[in-house]
Amino acid sequence: MTRVLIASHTPIHGSGSGTYILALATGLAQRGHEVALLTPPGGTPATMPRQVRHFTADELAGEFPSFTGHPCSSRLYSQLSPEEIADVTRTWERSLDAVVRAWAPTVVHSQHLWLLTSAALNLGQTVVATCHGSEIPYLDRERARFQRFQGTRSPASVISISAYAQRLASPHLPVGTSHVAMLNPYDARRFFPGPRRAARGRPRIGFVNRLVEYKRADRFLEITAGLVDLVPDLDAWIIGDGTERPALERLSASLGLNGHARFLGFQPLASMPDVFRDLDAVVMCAPNEPFGLAAIEAAACGTPVFVPDEGGLGELAASPHIRSYPLNSPTVIAEIADVLTKPETEADREQRSAHIAGRYSLDSYLGRLEDVYCRAISPTMPPPGSRLPGT
Repeated sequence: MTRVLIASHTPIHGSGSGTYILALATGLAQRGHEVALLTPPGGTPATMPRQVRHFTADELAGEFPSFTGHPCSSRLYSQLSPEEIADVTRTWERSLDAVVRAWAPTVVHSQHLWLLTSAALNLGQTVVATCHGSEIPYLDRERARFQRFQGTRSPASVISISAYAQRLASPHLPVGTSHVAMLNPYDARRFFPGPRRAARGRPRIGFVNRLVEYKRADRFLEITAGLVDLVPDLDAWIIGDGTERPALERLSASLGLNGHARFLGFQPLASMPDVFRDLDAVVMCAPNEPFGLAAIEAAACGTPVFVPDEGGLGELAASPHIRSYPLNSPTVIAEIADVLTKPETEADREQRSAHIAGRYSLDSYLGRLEDVYCRAISPTMPPPGSRLPGT
């Protein structure tokens, strides 16, 4: 039986990578593996399958940094000096070392191809790293001083969450590194079509993301302003929080969206299926998004989704389930208005959910992940199609 330690630099709840690791841990445990998680403490306590252990990096309680902010800590990597970044790496080494000594994993699966991966490699562990994309600008900036993963301390394998992220991450890896693009799965037990909490009233669109600059909530507000002329009773929900929220609230007021745009703040994971079901369309606007799990989860609940035709979000497009649009083109306004004024049937929503289930199934992803682990642990073992012991 394989022992997999999945380590993440943020708590389980409050970020897309946290949702990702909880789904992996649950699925791997159900397939017969021993699984443990290592995260900073914080957020809503997670309900874990019996087979999954949860270790916490207590030194980082309330002080963990993140790339774009987190509900449990406002500390950002962009605020840290090189000396502070080195100190965070050493803190992760201590936390990892305690778990390695107590639990002896076969492989460490680190989240983000950066500090946490370096910490695990410094301890001599076999490391598979998932590149979520947020770390790439930091690797780019470091490159003027050093290349973090060149030489002997590099991961056995890297998983990028889209072909877009894979292209950006590849220059930071030694030639010959196993590096695959695997689109993230979603939790089909949580995200599926269901009844709305209230009868359909005003047409409603939603933006679900961190309110940080690159997510382009400003473009969502501009689209909303254009839609109001075609759908006068439009309701627009902005779900998420972040450093840009005050500026976005001012922009909303300047665009005359009082009575239309509502800033709902961060919503816990447990409430998100109902939020998605209550929306008539979800509109994503980040042209440089590495993936976009919220788009998949919304479509899995049956809700129409619009994404820019760039970056990782563009890779998700499959009309009419997830439709792409040129970010700055006004044509998207008419397309969204058409969806809002001609509501879909429940059969349409069920069909969209079935498409997502077929393309982003957790079981299919876990089969590929087991192949990655297998080759990382024993590079001479058979290529894809083999399975780890215990499966």
